[in-house]
Amino acid sequence: MLIEDYVSVKEVSDLLKRMIKVKSVRGSETEVANLIIDVLDKEGIDSYKVIESSPGRGNLIIDINGAQGEGFNLMIIGHSDVVPAEGEWSIDPFGGIEKDGYVYGRGAIDDKGQVAAMVYFAILLHRPGRDFRGQVRLLIAADEEVQHPDHGVRYLTNNHPEVFKGVDGAIGELGGKVNFIGESRHLVIFGEKGALSLKVKLLGDKGHASAVYKVKNSVEFLASFLHELPNSIYFKSRCVAEMFKNVLGWKSNLILNRILNGLVINSISRKELKFARILHSLTHVTIAKTVLKAGRAENVYPKEAEAILDIRFFPENDKDELIKFIKKFIPKGVRSELEPIAYTPSTYSPLNTSLYKAIEKTILDLGSKPLLFFQTGTSDSAWVRMLGIPVYHFMYTENELDTDRIHGVDERIRKDELLNIIRGYYHLLMNLQ
Repeated sequence: MLIEDYVSVKEVSDLLKRMIKVKSVRGSETEVANLIIDVLDKEGIDSYKVIESSPGRGNLIIDINGAQGEGFNLMIIGHSDVVPAEGEWSIDPFGGIEKDGYVYGRGAIDDKGQVAAMVYFAILLHRPGRDFRGQVRLLIAADEEVQHPDHGVRYLTNNHPEVFKGVDGAIGELGGKVNFIGESRHLVIFGEKGALSLKVKLLGDKGHASAVYKVKNSVEFLASFLHELPNSIYFKSRCVAEMFKNVLGWKSNLILNRILNGLVINSISRKELKFARILHSLTHVTIAKTVLKAGRAENVYPKEAEAILDIRFFPENDKDELIKFIKKFIPKGVRSELEPIAYTPSTYSPLNTSLYKAIEKTILDLGSKPLLFFQTGTSDSAWVRMLGIPVYHFMYTENELDTDRIHGVDERIRKDELLNIIRGYYHLLMNLQ
């Protein structure tokens, strides 16, 4: 099938520009859903529903059933919320502006560009008569950027399990072409680290700053704790080791050896600091000290001082064990309170599934090579994998995406890549027949 015979780049980019104009920062996802529904209604597609977790926080589910009977039931997951548009943009971040072959705006890549392609993938299947077996279910979720338990995919998994019933496998957000050691490859993300946000509160005396003799100062306790607490711990995860061996072959032994790991990463950092940081994150549990709070008056030492830690970990790591490790660095005799604020599990999907094999074949059919990757950030995929559904992030593009602009200024996507994303989804579906 020639995609351009059924879908034009103009109609996909026009939808993207309209969605960008909706300032869906932690809200207004239903407004985005309604824009999409207008397009679906005009196409005669009525197999959709909106599930709101609260007013305005809508999750849109679209079903396209194949006319050839039962087959693989594929879910594709995107999201309609975006992060705030901070920094000095050269254009209106919520203007949906087209310039020099690009569509600019917050969410152009993450993730409204993908969502626009998802919608027109459904339309591509519908226009010529749904000539395939199985079902394609699109989930355009709210609140992915925050992943609050009362909204988005987490809300759906807990309150509307029917959304995921019968799904054989799912495609998560983003992917695309990347440059890996001088070679163009296509990302296939099969898993991700978990995230634990932990508040550590240390308690001491409260009193006037003019008297310091034998004072138990919570600020000093916190400073000592943060100084002693390491920012990373070497850890060899089984699934990450499998990834390295798949991608690097025998060279993976240099990264996976505890002694050589630091030497290799330090050597790489002299030329490619960004790549070195990725390798470090993939071989370490990381502990970032992100928020500090203590005191309100300059002449009073506070009773409490607290820090928030962002801990990223692997499937083998247990939450309680991580907290137990953190406690070891609290100064002896100091009263403390540790409170988990947010938690996302570390998950991965096996590589022997029919969906993964179809993704791999699709990438090869389209003239590229897959690049297995275990991402260090979190996404909605973790909650879907927890249901036993394999999830892989795959998106076909002809060019490398401007991923450095994601969550940054002047976020943009090439117009022609919108059709390439649809092309990739279509080839994948055909390989699942």
